[in-house]
Amino acid sequence: MKYILSLSTLALFACTPTLETMSRAEAIAFCRAEADEAAQVLSGDASVGVNSRTGPSVGLGLSINLTPRPRAVTYDQCMTELAANGQIVEVM
Repeated sequence: MKYILSLSTLALFACTPTLETMSRAEAIAFCRAEADEAAQVLSGDASVGVNSRTGPSVGLGLSINLTPRPRAVTYDQCMTELAANGQIVEVM
């Protein structure tokens, strides 16, 4: 019985996601980037490449955000979530 309990506990911990920890400065930079991305209405990217099998390739992408969120709201929610999950660690 003890073996089954230990095995089930091990399986539970193995399936539990681990959250990345970061310093306060890293958390601020991360949340600022998240806030900037959520506030954008238009964003896009372009890529150019060459492959030995298929030859040259070109890619374009455009993203339109119909419901941009205020930076301050997104930033505050991000910092609150990171702090609540214990992901922000104090570095000495």
